[in-house]
Amino acid sequence: MRLLAGLITVALFAATPALHAQDPVYTWVDANGVRHYAQTPPEGVQYETRGIRDRTVGTEANRPPAAPARTTEEVIACDRARVALQQLSGPALVEMDKDGDGKPEPLSPEEKAQQRRLSEQAVAAYCPREGEDAPTASPAG
Repeated sequence: MRLLAGLITVALFAATPALHAQDPVYTWVDANGVRHYAQTPPEGVQYETRGIRDRTVGTEANRPPAAPARTTEEVIACDRARVALQQLSGPALVEMDKDGDGKPEPLSPEEKAQQRRLSEQAVAAYCPREGEDAPTASPAG
């Protein structure tokens, strides 16, 4: 009989943390900018109520997948596209070998606009957007 009572007591104590893990947590920021957490709501201040998750937080399993590393070729293509876009966006005369004879000819305004659109597309394809953290791959060799 004592064994049964002991087992029931142990089972109750073991279940107690699981019950409390679902209790809300109250959080607020004091006048000094310090964030506080408590199991009871504070008096006289605005606070937020937060629930406790029943899973581990902050482990590798919960991290978002890492962005794939950019290849060296993509980094070079991005740099070239940005330089070309900068040159094509300015007022300077731009020359290009249009017929493959090795001699550059000046671009007409329409040709310059078309090359600028192509450079914008290349920037969109190869360059990370503003604010994005783009990892780079180390050069092979």
